Amino acid sequence: MQKKLQEGSRFAKYDLNNDGTVDDQELTMEKELLELELREEKSDAQKRMAWIAMASMLLFTMFLFSPLVSDSRVGVLGDILGIFYIAQAGVVGAYMGVTAWMARK
Repeated sequence: MQKKLQEGSRFAKYDLNNDGTVDDQELTMEKELLELELREEKSDAQKRMAWIAMASMLLFTMFLFSPLVSDSRVGVLGDILGIFYIAQAGVVGAYMGVTAWMARK
């Protein structure tokens, strides 16, 4: 005997065939769909992070070459700028590497 869902139950969204009951197959399918959605959201967030890192490198470089920043100030900030570029390139490189690796799997 299967338990029928109450009207307005929070589990009603898992009833895929609208028969008033939620069986193991429907729960498993819903779990798999949720995992796919979460993976896609994670992938989108990583892609957005890589694009922001690339854009920040470009914008920061353009800012350094603008007349707003003096040559002496760029020289003083040289060590910090190197670390910034390495860190941002690391984010972009890690994203591209992991994406290529996961495509092979």
